[in-house]
Amino acid sequence: MFAHRPQPSVRRPWQPPLAIIFLLGAVLGARADVRLPSVFGDHMVLQQNADVAVWGWAYEGETVLIETTWGVKTQTVADARGEWHIKIRTPQARPLRQGLHPEAIAFTVPHENMVQIKDVLIGEVWLCGGQSNMTMMLGPDYPAGNNGWYGDRFWPAESRHTDRPAIRVFNVEKTARAVPQDDCKAVLPDHITLPKNAQGLTSDLRTGWQICNPDTAPYISAVAYYFAARIQEQLDVPIGLVTSDVGGSPIQAWLSLDALHRVPGCESLTNRVHRLGAAALFNGMIAPLTPLSLRGVLWYQGESNGGDTSEKYAGLLQALIADWRARFEQPNLPFGIVQLANYGKPGPGSPVALIRQAQSAVASKIPGTGLAVAIDLGEVWVHPPDKREVARRLSLWARATVYGETNLVFQSPSFRSGSAHGPVVHVRFATGGSPLITGKRNGEDIVETTPEARLAGFELAGPNGIFLPADARIDGDSVVVASPSIAHPAAVRYAWADNPEGCNLYNRAGLPASPFTVTLSEQ
Repeated sequence: MFAHRPQPSVRRPWQPPLAIIFLLGAVLGARADVRLPSVFGDHMVLQQNADVAVWGWAYEGETVLIETTWGVKTQTVADARGEWHIKIRTPQARPLRQGLHPEAIAFTVPHENMVQIKDVLIGEVWLCGGQSNMTMMLGPDYPAGNNGWYGDRFWPAESRHTDRPAIRVFNVEKTARAVPQDDCKAVLPDHITLPKNAQGLTSDLRTGWQICNPDTAPYISAVAYYFAARIQEQLDVPIGLVTSDVGGSPIQAWLSLDALHRVPGCESLTNRVHRLGAAALFNGMIAPLTPLSLRGVLWYQGESNGGDTSEKYAGLLQALIADWRARFEQPNLPFGIVQLANYGKPGPGSPVALIRQAQSAVASKIPGTGLAVAIDLGEVWVHPPDKREVARRLSLWARATVYGETNLVFQSPSFRSGSAHGPVVHVRFATGGSPLITGKRNGEDIVETTPEARLAGFELAGPNGIFLPADARIDGDSVVVASPSIAHPAAVRYAWADNPEGCNLYNRAGLPASPFTVTLSEQ
């Protein structure tokens, strides 16, 4: 009754339009809604026979109910930051010969909302990380194709076998961040320009978990795909691949800042975080995935650390393994490491050889790790053409050590000991459980050559430290090495160059000997 019209000189307080009031109300009301990270979505694969971590967000103090189609009913409460986390038990995977058996999980905040993820498979989950050799896709549409990219060679044959609905892929979008993120996005593909269509550039980007089929397979990591296919053939269960990789990335970008602080000599790196700098890719592409339950990790990286010493890279790789095992809450998480292949111009030089030495040292020292030697698979280009063989060697390690398959040769010959007896050096090998042979690649196979064939790649050095090519022959589990130019050998090495020529020492299972360099003791 006392209302009156305000004077023109008096300004009213601003009142938002009615539409904005409704929008604000909807946003505030949604604060209680349960929300999941993007790695939990339709078509995903959960690790079988495990207490798997599930997590997400809701309003502080809200109860989140979790119910699965395989009989789990549990609940948890969001903390003061609105975060919730719980573990649920998964069953054993059903054999694929019985058909796909999709499951579902419902996440509910009572009286607020429910999120359901469907077509969930129970199987084996592997994280595949590294740089471009892990990134490179199964199909031929890749910028490196003019560099002899293998997709042009093998895709026509493999394309007929890519309808594999029990292989699922979550390809993390390439994202560098200054601080750890709590979520990420999966995009397939995310690193190439897709072919043009009538309307211009196609926007056919697929997000979230993808089912392997002829449409998606060309854009899946080739190493990851071939590994999954081989493991699936043996286990007959679904395989989930989480691929997180960036071409040209140094290992420092994949460790957390906390882990880098603990690596001697790397403290200065923590003061600069840039696109591919310290921790940037860990923050954007690994932190959001933790603590997803995994069966193991495949790691294919090292080319971008070619200027590091062997000791430095070994320290960084050990730190990465320890860091990821802690972040994923799996202290014994298996790591399959691809030792760098030969590449570059043949001849002297050892920056890449030092990285190979570090990879070998870490794999021999850290329990639960394995080494896929690729010294015979490379070419002049940094990208080895035959990703199928890389994946096969990784799968042998996984089948034997992760899945317990017996009577399987899975290790390459590796240096065990060396001693000088006058001008002759005896190098003893751990043969991997198969006799040493002199071999050569014939397409996809290793062919044993005659015993008289020259064993290449061995060099000796005298007290002056200058290495010269040496003659070598196999004697049981040893190689006998000598050079008429060196009367008193002080060191021996094998395949010690960025791109050593003619490396032909194998075991009969077709696995190549790992490069090495050692000093000797007189006996």
